[in-house]
Amino acid sequence: MKESKYNIYVEYKDQYLVFNSRTIATAALDKEAIDILEAVRRGESIEQSDLAKQMKRVGFLVDDEADELQQLEMKYNWGKYQPSGLGLVIAPTMACNFVCPYCFEGMQTGILSEELQEKILSMVSVFAKDGQNVDITWFGGEPLLGKDIIYRMSERMMEICQKEQVCYEAGIVTNGYLLDEETILKLKKYKVTSMQITLDGLHDTHNKKRRLKNGSGEPTFTKIIENAVRAKEHEFEMAIRVNVDKETEKELEPLLDFAIEKGLSENLYLGHVIANTDSSKSFCDNCLSTEEFARTAVNFEKLLFKANLPTDYPVPTRTKCGADYLYSYVIDADGDVYKCWNDIGIKENSIGSLKNAESIDVFMENPNFNYTKYMTWSPFNYNKCRQCKLLPFCMGGCPYNGIGIGEPICENWKYELEEYIKLKCDAVD
Repeated sequence: MKESKYNIYVEYKDQYLVFNSRTIATAALDKEAIDILEAVRRGESIEQSDLAKQMKRVGFLVDDEADELQQLEMKYNWGKYQPSGLGLVIAPTMACNFVCPYCFEGMQTGILSEELQEKILSMVSVFAKDGQNVDITWFGGEPLLGKDIIYRMSERMMEICQKEQVCYEAGIVTNGYLLDEETILKLKKYKVTSMQITLDGLHDTHNKKRRLKNGSGEPTFTKIIENAVRAKEHEFEMAIRVNVDKETEKELEPLLDFAIEKGLSENLYLGHVIANTDSSKSFCDNCLSTEEFARTAVNFEKLLFKANLPTDYPVPTRTKCGADYLYSYVIDADGDVYKCWNDIGIKENSIGSLKNAESIDVFMENPNFNYTKYMTWSPFNYNKCRQCKLLPFCMGGCPYNGIGIGEPICENWKYELEEYIKLKCDAVD
């Protein structure tokens, strides 16, 4: 046996901690475990003790002939191309009722026609008949400006999946302003079970950034919070994303206290605001660097820990997101199809249009550059990733950002992983 190349060691509180980034196993090493690791480093054979077997089971030790990097690459490629269900991000409209200064989409319009709705439903039917589960995310623009489309299409997709005996799941990304009681009950009826709502700091900061498009100046924070609380009462799985920039990072502690008071702290997480499209570049000076965001994120995790709330921790992954999974697509209100929702509405980034396609297969049979650049993107093409101990859960970071600059961009874990490991240790003490 040999030591895993993905072991990371941290000294903390007179303990020697080990974290394996391939299995996410974390442990404090006693003398016997340290002796085993030192022996295998010297190339010595070790006794197959219960402890040695356990260390192998959780990934701290591996077989001599194991090539962990090759195993990761195989699983990565398998995750990209192995059918595991259809994932669709659908924008029933690209219009929005807000004018947020950092929005990557810019000012767009358009609503999904009945003809395009039928083409999407046909796509869902093909995959469901093949035994593939269906996962839908309603996006925009603001998707609730097209809620009648959501209701109609949801009903049809539920019928299709029930007929073919496959699972159907749906969620929505919304600014939350239009989530009145009637809408919440309708979404629940049509099996939209999860939602993400975004906040930009506390009342004043949020109201300054997330403004209504109609120019009324009416504040949005209080109404969004009331709607989120109402949706939570109806048992929606609620995620509150807090956009973090140089201004909102100063308000995270009081915002957490406020979320706890309102019962919205269960899945409160930080989103790194990045000016990575032409529409959002004017906001660039207010953005944090990855390293700055990493420090902010770990300090926020300490606040969560102090409040006895769930904290973040790395998760092993085969692929990074839907952008590098073959059967995941983003569809805008004009029927243009994309691989990443950062591209939505940017026509030159489309992989094709449903208007001119009989089925989604035509995009795979003759893929354009926008399609192939995502599907051939791989962290294993870059030495800095191949040599990195964080590769198993980072997988090269965001494909969109990496493709944009021509190499993978390291994520915040790179800068503060040791602090997360220490937090994990404190959590089990």
